[in-house]
Amino acid sequence: MKNAAVCLLAVLAASAAGQWFETTVPADSTPHVLCYNPQDDYVYCANWGADNVTVINGATNQVDTILMVGVEPHAIIYSPLNNKVFCFNEGSENVSVIDGATNAVVATESLGTHPWDVVRCPVNDKLYVLGRNPNVVATVDCGTYNVETPVALSAAPYGICYDSTDNRVYVATRNDSSVHAIDCASNAVVATIKVGPAPNKLCWNSRENKIYTATAEGLDSTVTVIDCATNTVAATLKPGRYPHRLSYEPTESRVYVSNYSSRTVAVVDGATNQVVATIPTSGSPEGSCAVPELGYVFAATQSDTVFVIDAASCSVFARVGVGRNPITLVYNTRDNRVYTADYYGATVSILRASGGIEEERAATRATRVAPGPTIVRGVLMVGDRGPKTGDRAELLGVSGRKVLDLAPGPNDVSRFAPGVYFVLQASGVIRGASDVVTKVIVTR
Repeated sequence: MKNAAVCLLAVLAASAAGQWFETTVPADSTPHVLCYNPQDDYVYCANWGADNVTVINGATNQVDTILMVGVEPHAIIYSPLNNKVFCFNEGSENVSVIDGATNAVVATESLGTHPWDVVRCPVNDKLYVLGRNPNVVATVDCGTYNVETPVALSAAPYGICYDSTDNRVYVATRNDSSVHAIDCASNAVVATIKVGPAPNKLCWNSRENKIYTATAEGLDSTVTVIDCATNTVAATLKPGRYPHRLSYEPTESRVYVSNYSSRTVAVVDGATNQVVATIPTSGSPEGSCAVPELGYVFAATQSDTVFVIDAASCSVFARVGVGRNPITLVYNTRDNRVYTADYYGATVSILRASGGIEEERAATRATRVAPGPTIVRGVLMVGDRGPKTGDRAELLGVSGRKVLDLAPGPNDVSRFAPGVYFVLQASGVIRGASDVVTKVIVTR
């Protein structure tokens, strides 16, 4: 049975990269950021150098339309309550409002500042926008599109994230090495936390209620961990050289830190505030995107490659070639796809989030692959050919790693993430001669 498992792993690994990559679609000059509209199944790519937004149909992988917006679109976000996409244009200091149902620009509102990044507060359905020159956090009402009185900042903002536990927005200002907590009910700064030099991007850990900020200036590269309950620094970590982007993976409660200069992705445990893994990448890592439903984190790198990381083991499962210099990613929950904005390639690359690895007949006779997948919801039934046959069965992940010993009859698989698995059934009478692999798809 061990030989059969090794054979299956080799077959899967050999075809993994090709199975993950689906296609590349044209965007326009310097595609910068992405967002997803789950109601109408569209992906929006803001093209900074072309002053437009490419709209991609999530079901067909085809470009649906190209929308002209303001000058140098730098941030884009979807509001589900009103089914609108808000595109913030750095050069023209305004926001273009796109109707999600018609994919038409329905409004343009002036901001009076150069927008840089944005988050949404679902409690009041408002957008909080980083603005430079002047240095403010602007507030946009998603229902009326009104731009409300901005919150003044002490220095230029670089990073922003939302804490839904305390209904606060956290903003990093680079020149004064601070993170500011803004109460969304009062739109007032309620705390200022000193962190390492030149804080950049932020992310929030929902399980531990912590904020993480990447700080880097010269050789001083850290990640500062902030306890949101007290708005105090809980830890200062040394994950690598020049950390500049972060993402949160909720299943394992870990933060993934892209270290630009050391060409690594560091993994920070949310409970212990410790770096638990450091993953080398073939090029400087850019953005990353967690797909907790499947247990993967996708990390874009400047080597035109996306690293698929297994969240449980913090190990690289696949390396997938994409367009030139992917920098940001977004996950399509309906069609189970990950998209990368390929900054120098003027394209958007599309990956299957579960790899789409299909069964293949091995070169050896050791393993047979049963045709057709089995859909499993909670309980997996395994047949029994009798007590004297010595039959055994294992449930394997798409990497070929055993995740469960299976017994004859019902087996509880409800704790596993939805996705593709394989059942390896081996005869104990003639080792390998009648081993069978069956594909199963675990769903909720």
